[in-house]
Amino acid sequence: MDIQGVLNQVDILFEENKGEEAEKLMRDAVVQAMQEQDDNSLLQLLNELVGYYREAGQPENSFQMAGQAIAQAERMGLAGTVPYATTLLNAANAYRAGGKLQEALETFQKVQELYDRLLDKDHMFVAGLQNNLSLLYQEMEQYDRAMDCLLKALEIVKSKEAYYETGVTYANLASTCVQLGKLEEAESYAVSSMETFRKIGAMDSHYGAALAAMGACHFAREEYARAGDYYRQAMELVENGVGRNGAYYRLKEHVEACERAAGKGLAIAREYYETYGRPMLQEKFPQYLDRIAVGLAGRGSDCFGYDDAASRDHDWGPDFCLWVTEETYGQIGEQLEQAYQELPEEFKGYRRAPRVNGKSRRGVIVISDFYQELTGAKRYEEIDWSTVLDSSLAASVNGEVFCDEEGCFTAFRRKLQQGYPENIRLLKIAENAAKFAQAAQYNYMRMKRRGDGLTAQMMMWKGICYAMRLQYFIENRYLLHDKWLHRGLEETEAGRELSLLLQQLSGEAAGSRESEIQEAIDRVGDFFAREMYGLDIISDIESYLDAHSQELVYKASLAVKTDQELVEEIAKLEFEAFDKVHNEGGRASCQNDWPTFSIMRKSQYQTWNRTMLMQYLYDFHREYNLGHNLIEEKYGRMMESTAPEKYAEIRNHFPELTEEKRNIIEQICSMQVGWMEEFAAEYPALADNARSIHTAEDNPFDTSYETYLRGELGTYSDKMLELYGRYIVDYARGRGNLAHDIMLNNVRMYGYGSLEEAEQKTKEAW
Repeated sequence: MDIQGVLNQVDILFEENKGEEAEKLMRDAVVQAMQEQDDNSLLQLLNELVGYYREAGQPENSFQMAGQAIAQAERMGLAGTVPYATTLLNAANAYRAGGKLQEALETFQKVQELYDRLLDKDHMFVAGLQNNLSLLYQEMEQYDRAMDCLLKALEIVKSKEAYYETGVTYANLASTCVQLGKLEEAESYAVSSMETFRKIGAMDSHYGAALAAMGACHFAREEYARAGDYYRQAMELVENGVGRNGAYYRLKEHVEACERAAGKGLAIAREYYETYGRPMLQEKFPQYLDRIAVGLAGRGSDCFGYDDAASRDHDWGPDFCLWVTEETYGQIGEQLEQAYQELPEEFKGYRRAPRVNGKSRRGVIVISDFYQELTGAKRYEEIDWSTVLDSSLAASVNGEVFCDEEGCFTAFRRKLQQGYPENIRLLKIAENAAKFAQAAQYNYMRMKRRGDGLTAQMMMWKGICYAMRLQYFIENRYLLHDKWLHRGLEETEAGRELSLLLQQLSGEAAGSRESEIQEAIDRVGDFFAREMYGLDIISDIESYLDAHSQELVYKASLAVKTDQELVEEIAKLEFEAFDKVHNEGGRASCQNDWPTFSIMRKSQYQTWNRTMLMQYLYDFHREYNLGHNLIEEKYGRMMESTAPEKYAEIRNHFPELTEEKRNIIEQICSMQVGWMEEFAAEYPALADNARSIHTAEDNPFDTSYETYLRGELGTYSDKMLELYGRYIVDYARGRGNLAHDIMLNNVRMYGYGSLEEAEQKTKEAW
């Protein structure tokens, strides 16, 4: 293998910010090296992957590669050598970055022992070890020990005129000095680091570390604007180098902290209230303190925490809201407003906003008026969810409530914070999934191939907008105004993942090949399908999102019903299907016995959770409309045990069960049979009135509980079986005995107060 050629290609891909392609290239090369038994190349590649996964923020993959690299070095007989120590050093850094600090320390110590024995004290490898060991001591908050390591490293790298390593060491010294509170030394080291890197043209993540150290120095001096500039530069370097990993998001948090400290409206509002507002209320309205809610919420970028320098041109400044009931306003409203208006006009260099928009945004506001203006209703129960604006709903729950002893303002707010009613949420998901499919997955490429590039671009950007909206609804978050959609998207992990996909998509749309554009669109569709499937919203992972519209709309129609209504609907639908089952011996008497059928089925479904009820109804309804009777299939599958010869004739009429699905069904059956055995031991009379328990007891005239259960589970969709499996595991972890709970529901519907009462009455009837 031409290992150097492979590594050169990897370097090029990294320079082009194509980390995933570099990873694939290295993994493919690993396979090739193993096939060619090229041990040296394999060891190099494994070590490269350790570093890649460490920088990409994938600790588990990094640990795995480290273990493989160490094992490979030992197989090659390298234990006790410098190459082996280098592999250990790489592994130690992976453990450190992944949070396994003690394991990292022990591995570093092994490297130290080997270097002490095999290398000169001023060897560059020793400097590298000291630098890396210092990072571990920083993680362990042993900053003095980190400083000692770095000074040793600095002495070596400067003597060797190793400029890059000198720059790295200076950067590490700067961050260590920040932690020790030695700001002047920290800044000096950071400047030296940046100068060294600029001299050799190495503007990488280590240069970013020096920038971050400068940011920390300025933050400690309360120079927040300058601190934010340095953190942003560092953040951009990390993103351009290795993408948005853990280091990127830590830097992003620092930037946000700088913005807050530099004058974010929410922070200023709270401080202004604490400085002037609270004393005013305590002095002038002491008897009403527990009847005035205070905070900052509603319209305005500052209420979302999105304000910046550009936001200060209107409706921005040190202000807050005083929310009161109509009753309280009638008693002190005008006096309270007057006192509020008399508060200082300037605070920390910022002037209060002119009151050109009336009283609706700041100052004294009647609680019902606040919510009426945003939601169209004075009571939560009166909200018309079909007409209320999403962005207004978002404004009704943003910001902060500083105090609310009475709780009236917060009570409405807490209800709103629950998100959309489930039926509304599902309809919004359906609408935006379908619109994304129509615009991006369908029309974009059609218009492109027709040569209408302008319309194609319009479809793409519409699709991106619908994708952003869809993510909000999936997360059950109120939709923000379009200008804040992307900003708000990045507040959640899933949103950040989608953001990256959409940025790739927008870039591809600007001039990539059709195949690349289609792949980018497909990745977004696949992301949504897997996310919605994982959240139990849809039944499969079909990436063309319009394919899920029917299911989403149907489930939305179910979401307005109570659990008991869903149970009733299932029982009726099943009985209708049961009525159409054809038996060889003619119609069974139980097919005419709705009361018994109803009790038996509802006893089971009353133990299910809402997600299971809706999924089962959707599955049953879908299959029934396609002419597939799941009740008939269930009884047919039972014949595998009760009438094997007849089953052999009809088995091809049923969907084939995979081996994995059969195994899951058998595990569930085993657990439920065990519960039924426990129930029978405790309530023998009731158990004797029910089916026999075990498949071994089956005969043509008596189907056991186990066989019946196996047949029923065999009709479940993959998603339904997944939900049912989780439900069974939940029971096994502490909810109790499912058989007991089902039978309790059963006897209660027959009029008994308890299982004990039903057991006694059954015994007396014998």
